[in-house]
Amino acid sequence: MKIHYTLDDSAARIPLTIRSSEGVWDRSADLRSAPGVQLVELATQHWLNTSVTLVEELAYYFEHNEATENDPYALTRCYDHRALLADLLSDLHNRPVGELIALDEIESLFPDSFTSEFPFTLAVSAVGAPAFGYVRTYRDSEGEESHGLIVNLAQAQPHLESVFGQFSLGLLIDTIRDGFFNHEAFLIVYHEFTRNGGRLANRPLDRLKHTLLSRGIAWYLSYRHDLAFYDDLLNLGASPLDEHVTAWNRMIDAARRKTLSETTLDDWIDVPETRTPGEMTLDVLGYVAARAIAGAHGDAGLRESIAEGPDRFIALYSALGPHPLRS
Repeated sequence: MKIHYTLDDSAARIPLTIRSSEGVWDRSADLRSAPGVQLVELATQHWLNTSVTLVEELAYYFEHNEATENDPYALTRCYDHRALLADLLSDLHNRPVGELIALDEIESLFPDSFTSEFPFTLAVSAVGAPAFGYVRTYRDSEGEESHGLIVNLAQAQPHLESVFGQFSLGLLIDTIRDGFFNHEAFLIVYHEFTRNGGRLANRPLDRLKHTLLSRGIAWYLSYRHDLAFYDDLLNLGASPLDEHVTAWNRMIDAARRKTLSETTLDDWIDVPETRTPGEMTLDVLGYVAARAIAGAHGDAGLRESIAEGPDRFIALYSALGPHPLRS
């Protein structure tokens, strides 16, 4: 398996350099052709159900000295914080690319027999739908599937302060690399891996177990470089592990008896727009299991779990301690 990626900051760099309506039209060709801008437009238009382009919104902003009423690309926030965002973009440019991107860590978790290739566009933006990070999967005119991972720097400080209670460049870089790029890329690749191998079924039991493994490893990839820091910040000990285990075992029993309702299953599996591992039982148990397996067996244990399937993931974890999970 191979991940190919393009890092594109056009949706941050170009808007931050524009200071007049003439500047918009001077850079309009660049804006329309830049992959990062195209990706931000696709995501924003899809998310907010609008057809307006970034060029149109920028032209209005500089002609009227204010954003349109809906401001779909959040230009007000971008230009209210222009200096700060320009400094932040410059700081990221001055760091080695390896600090920001580590998708090779995803590649190494999958078996050699999995030979699919994944094109990713990693877009750094200062405009677009008001969220820190989001994913956009799309197909080109020939039906080839590509994946876009968008980080909006204009939302970086409020996002980190809301989730972690603090903001720093180091924390931002870690969050982009591990908490977003690696986390989301793993989920995309794992889904294709299971689909490619014919493993991904629609049975509630299978959905629960695959979700436990995929979200657990994704969260572990997000936090493994500083486990103590995230344990403290996320307060994972607030909800006793045995309560989550009991809830999981009850769900598995219901799924096996075919008494599990779709509503209950969706409540367990559906992901809120924002959450931390401490908020959902599947996330807590998956993260704890992935962390324990990696602690005992290293990445080889995670690779084995992915190659053999979620029953192996559950078995490896259950063999390690006093909180066995039913499969």
